[in-house]
Amino acid sequence: MEHFVIQAFNREKTNKGQLGQFRAEGRIPAVVYGGGKQAANLLVNEKEYEKALKSITESTIITLDVEGKKINAFVKAHQRHAVDKNILHIDFLEVQEGKKLHARVRIILKGTPKGVVEGGILENPAHDIEVECDPSVLPERIEIDISGLGVNHAFHVRDLAEMKDVKILTSPDMVIASVKYAREEVEEKPAEEAAAQPAAGAAPAGEAAPAADAAAAKPEAKAKA
Repeated sequence: MEHFVIQAFNREKTNKGQLGQFRAEGRIPAVVYGGGKQAANLLVNEKEYEKALKSITESTIITLDVEGKKINAFVKAHQRHAVDKNILHIDFLEVQEGKKLHARVRIILKGTPKGVVEGGILENPAHDIEVECDPSVLPERIEIDISGLGVNHAFHVRDLAEMKDVKILTSPDMVIASVKYAREEVEEKPAEEAAAQPAAGAAPAGEAAPAADAAAAKPEAKAKA
C-alpha cells in the first residue's frame, strides 16, 4: 500500500476566527501528541489529508512533514462539520520506533460463505481486533477468507492465522463472523404447531369444560341470616 506523507506546519494557539480562516485557505487545524512529548499544534494540507483518508485504516502509519521534520503518526480522530461535512480538526498520535504499541486492526471479510449460498445469513459482530507489536510490523488490515463457512458455524479470533511478532490482545473466543439460518425459518414450525394445538387446560372443540357445566347447573347458595 502507498505510504502517505502529508505536509504540515507549526501553528500557535489561535482563536476561532483565525481557525476559520485557515480552513478557508485549505489548511486543517490539528494536534499531534504522544511519544513522551508535549502536544504540538499544527496545520495540515487539506487536499493531501483527504487523499490519504480514502486509503488509510485505523492502523495505518502516515508521515507528517512538519516544515522538514518527519513525524510518524496514526490518525486518532477527526471532526467533521455537521452540515457540509468538511473536516474541522484532526488528532494525530505520534509513533515511537522501537517501542511496542497497542492498536486496533481492521478485519476485512473476503468471499461468500457457502452457508449463505444455502440460505443462511452472515453475521459480522466484530470488525477489528486489538494487537500489540512494534510499529514496523503493524498490519494495516487483516483479510479473512470465509467462503468455506457453513450454516451454524463461526470464525473466532482463535482461528486467525498466526502473525509474526504480533500479539493479539482480543479474547480468542470472540466471534468475528458466523452464518445462521434466517429467523423466519427457525420460528415458522413452532408457530404453526402452536396454532394447531389448544391452549393448556382448554376443552377440545365441541366439548364444554366440566367445571363450567357444573357451575352453570348449581343454584346459588342463600346467604345465612
